[in-house]
Amino acid sequence: MLRKLVFLLFMMWIAVSAAGRKPPPPAQSGVTTFKTTSRLVILDAVVTNEQGKFVDGLGKDDFTVLEDGVKQPVTAFEGPSQHPSNAIGSGDAPITIFLMDELDTAFADLAYACQQLEHYLRAQPPHLKQPAALVVLDNTGLRVVQNYTQDRDLLLHSLKKHFPQYPWKFERSFATECMAQSLVALQQLAAATIGIPGRKNVLWVGEGFPPRNLIADMVDVQEVIENAINRTVNRLLEARITVYPIDPEMMESTLKIVFVDDLGPYGALIPHGTASPFDADISMGQFGPATGGRSFYWRNDIDEVIASSVEDGARYYTLAYVPSNRTDEPKYRRIHVKMRRGLRARTRDGYWTTDAPMTDKMVAVDIWQAAQNTLPYTGLPVALTGRPGLGAAKCTLYIDANALSWQIMDNGDRRAVVRIAVAAFSAKDKMLAHQVVEKASVTPAASFTHLLGQPAAFPIEVPLPANTARVRVVARDESNGHMGAVDLDPERIPRQASMPKQVGGD
Repeated sequence: MLRKLVFLLFMMWIAVSAAGRKPPPPAQSGVTTFKTTSRLVILDAVVTNEQGKFVDGLGKDDFTVLEDGVKQPVTAFEGPSQHPSNAIGSGDAPITIFLMDELDTAFADLAYACQQLEHYLRAQPPHLKQPAALVVLDNTGLRVVQNYTQDRDLLLHSLKKHFPQYPWKFERSFATECMAQSLVALQQLAAATIGIPGRKNVLWVGEGFPPRNLIADMVDVQEVIENAINRTVNRLLEARITVYPIDPEMMESTLKIVFVDDLGPYGALIPHGTASPFDADISMGQFGPATGGRSFYWRNDIDEVIASSVEDGARYYTLAYVPSNRTDEPKYRRIHVKMRRGLRARTRDGYWTTDAPMTDKMVAVDIWQAAQNTLPYTGLPVALTGRPGLGAAKCTLYIDANALSWQIMDNGDRRAVVRIAVAAFSAKDKMLAHQVVEKASVTPAASFTHLLGQPAAFPIEVPLPANTARVRVVARDESNGHMGAVDLDPERIPRQASMPKQVGGD
């Protein structure tokens, strides 16, 4: 299984490079596709004064948004008190994801980081202010240690009983593979949380993949990495994820790429211009300022760093605008939010106007990763019904029709295409069987409005080999890449669908 994953990750990098040199595939016959040259840009901004203290009570007129130096009209605005409730079960943000980087971090540094996270949690009330999840990135991929909860003691228990993997890839200098797995992990977190409204905060606790200088790479390698960074940053933007890289290593390394701002060695600012902040040097620390967060190095108070980063996630302003320059020119657009003297707004650094294309091999990696981990994917509300049989179950997967991308066919009918992955796991989480199928739903134009009030149905067969303890079904919209997932006890497959409440956008 590990060899297969490594192979797929390797193929992903090769596929990205090839995709960058080939024209996009022609549209399917009989289907009309529409191209847009504008996007709604949503910014979550933390405003502080000269002493670094959070500033509340500001209005829309206090913010001036610049994109590539051009003022943008703010079309929507929310103050900190206007954000949705963050109670478990409400389906709303802000939420915090603690990611322990066991892939790229020395064992001793990771042990110290876990100890500091424990110190932070013990200082919190029994009922956390925000829902939080604990995940790890290790040699095999992204894994959930504890799903979203506001129970502090449950998080502590999960942290204490988890034993980290030995970072053999880090020790053996698998630099390119570590970078690939880290970027895939960020993309998966974006895909998993995109259906949750509001800001999501990822505290990346670990050293991050080894820094890399693109200028020293060959042209083909540069293209591979640039496209992967493009896709990752834009996915994080779409999902409204802010990243806080927290490096627990205590010794300064000459290999680290660190940018220093007026607050100290946080890697938070790069001079605003027209170039991407990833044009030359690449490091995990850059994802802090690129997404509106902060990057922390060479600190022994990791518990306090975690506390301040979590607080950021609960006290932010939200601004939205449609860029005035609506051309399709592929470039990185820099964002800057100006405030009155003495105030500073920290938000994401920018975005790419076009997304790097996805190939079939990359889509396979995308859905394979979603089937492997146990994160709840919220991009598509899904439910499943069926009747268990000998070695398999005849099932129907239901997907909220409002969440699907429907294309208009030449005859006026509507068509949505999804890719569905089904995987069966043992009690020890070993994959026993898996399959991926592509399904299409076609609805006559006359009944399409009626369909939007109901789920779209996709018949599938679920393999149930002996010793199956858990079944995971993942659906991926082939048009926009949004995914939904459902986990089942093979002996309790429901006979009646219970659709989850649709998680709407902003």
